[in-house]
Amino acid sequence: MAAEQDPERVGRYVRMVAQPGQGAALADTLLRVATGLRDAPGCELYVINLSTDEPDTVWVTEVWADEAASDRALSADLGEVGIGEVLELLAGPPELVDLRPLGGAGLPSG
Repeated sequence: MAAEQDPERVGRYVRMVAQPGQGAALADTLLRVATGLRDAPGCELYVINLSTDEPDTVWVTEVWADEAASDRALSADLGEVGIGEVLELLAGPPELVDLRPLGGAGLPSG
């Protein structure tokens, strides 16, 4: 059976490494970002993950209806949390892996 997919949908894994000892603070800040994105148009998934073997590494799993929805939401003030709050906790720039979501449990059908 062929995978059902929406060619407009975009996915992303984002790896963020916090300043030493600031992994929990970064995760908490990103959880506030996630709360602010709950009602963002086109945001289908925005999950914050703390690495089990690297306490200062946080992964964000994102799925958006399209690139424009991602750009609108993430270029805004990130809900109640400003992007500056996230950036000041980082040890370096985020690493991005762009994906094309195909489907699965928890992902709305396209």
